Amino acid sequence: MKNLKNFIPLIIDVIVTGIVLIVYGVTEKNQEILTYVQILVAPVLLSIATILIHLKIVHIPLIALYLMMVHLILALDLGGAFNFYDRIPSWDMILHGYFGFFFSVIVAFVLLNFGGEHLNKAVFLILIFFITMGAAGLWEIYEFTLDSLFGTDSQRVEESIALGLSPLHDTMMDIIIAIAGIVAFYIGIGIDKLFGFRYSKKLFLEIKNHQE
Repeated sequence: MKNLKNFIPLIIDVIVTGIVLIVYGVTEKNQEILTYVQILVAPVLLSIATILIHLKIVHIPLIALYLMMVHLILALDLGGAFNFYDRIPSWDMILHGYFGFFFSVIVAFVLLNFGGEHLNKAVFLILIFFITMGAAGLWEIYEFTLDSLFGTDSQRVEESIALGLSPLHDTMMDIIIAIAGIVAFYIGIGIDKLFGFRYSKKLFLEIKNHQE
């Protein structure tokens, strides 16, 4: 029964995906195949994470799956299908900041699956920083590839030029704002430290119990 809880974020995301597909198909006049692909990416990615946990290949506490689910819905469903990136000017910045936070959480849990607790604390935190920043960079490569293949402008090059900014403005700001998310993660760790790492220890024990 406990293992079934790990499927709840996936079930929620599948339901949301179904609703988004219907609404997008009914309301959007200029439909694009790429948008349908983006909508379906969310449950696929969440399915991979859920299967890895179910097969005990790696354990990510349930809170991290919920954080991942929220990010996928905000980015791919609301941002992609319903064009929140254009409707809300700060949407892109908020999501990249949130990505820095939630991905730092994921990285920390994955490291703890493989003996990360034995690392020097500073090294542990630095690893989280560089791995998360690497992931942020890979996302920009993904956007650049899509723009090159499909003639889109997800990196907002044309918008930046129109505003008199560098063509790299959006790309660099996306990467930089991810740092704010990582800092938020560090602050969360610092706050938990004030309470004797109460929450961190609970999640750490959950990971170790899963490995037994």
